[in-house]
Formats: sequence, C-alpha cells, structure tokens
Amino acid sequence: MNPVFETATRLARAIRNGRLSSVEATEAHLQRIARLNGPINALVIVDRDGALKAARAADRARGKKNTVLGPLHGVPITIKEAFDVAGLRTTSSHPPLKDNVAKADASLVARLRAAGAVILGKTNVPELCMDFQTESPLFGTTKNAWDARRTAGGSTGGGGVAVAARLSPRELGSDIGGSVRNPAHYNGIFSLNPSEWRV
Repeated sequence: MNPVFETATRLARAIRNGRLSSVEATEAHLQRIARLNGPINALVIVDRDGALKAARAADRARGKKNTVLGPLHGVPITIKEAFDVAGLRTTSSHPPLKDNVAKADASLVARLRAAGAVILGKTNVPELCMDFQTESPLFGTTKNAWDARRTAGGSTGGGGVAVAARLSPRELGSDIGGSVRNPAHYNGIFSLNPSEWRV
C-alpha cells in the first residue's frame, strides 16, 4: 500500500486495522511534499515536527485497549491557510498579517483534531481569499496540479492542488462563492460544499 495514492477513507481503515501506521502515512506525504511542492507551491506552511508528533501519538493511542478512535484517526490532512491552526501563522495572504501566529485552533480545525486528523500544514490562498486564482503577495502563485501554464483556481487553490498532486488525501477549505468548487474543478478532483451547520 502506497499511502499517497489511497483515499482518506482507506487510510483511516488501514490505520485502524493496524495494516499501516499513522507515522508511515504521514512520512509518505511529507516526503512527497518535499519532493513535489516546490514548483507548484500548494503548501505554504509545512509542520513536519508537529505532524510527526501527532502521528506518533495516534499510533500509541491505537495500541491502547478501550480507546475510542475518531473517524480520521491518524489520517494526514492539510488546512487552508486562512484557518487558525494553533502555533502556525495565519495571514490570509494579507501583508499586514504576515507575522500573525494563531494562539488557538479554529473550531473546524479543533473538530478535525478531535476526529483524529494529523495536520501536515497549510495551503496557499489569494489575498483575503478574494480571487478565483491563487496569487499570494506573501507566498507567491500556486500552479495548477496538471499544467503549470493554467490556474489553480481559488480561493482554496493551494488545497485543490495539494489533493490533486497527492500531497494530502484531504483538505479543509472554505466556500462562499465557489472557493472549493472552483479549484476542485480546475484540478480534476471532488469537493463538497455542505449546507450550513452540516460540518
């Protein structure tokens, strides 16, 4: 099993059943990020140490009796840069916020952690998430996963490219006017914009 070519559902099942460790899944994605992210610029913050620490904790928890495992237990994911992740920068690609470090997780990030997810890092967005392409004044441009001459879409462009390039099996994005649907379409993947309060 090559973790980078598995769905989040299959990874969760394999980790739960002990056929794959969270560390193995996380390391495989981190290695792919290190190898492929540079030219496409999907992830703008990679939390290697934090991800591996969380993966090791997930593997220890799986080995304990009577431990309730969440649906994403040990599964690596990425987060749109505009969401707060405790200890990591949150800028929304807005230069006045370039040094802003989140003190706490956004509520959806906290819920993902509670479900067992391992956060690999954060993905690129256009300034204030206000564009249908992903050109950041802080982090540069994210390229389409399949053709660097084409747009990645936006505003969850980095996330769409990360999933399409198999740098991450799942991304937390946001969508008011197509911000996950547009990059998913441009990069040939599936996205879900659920009804309010559904997630």
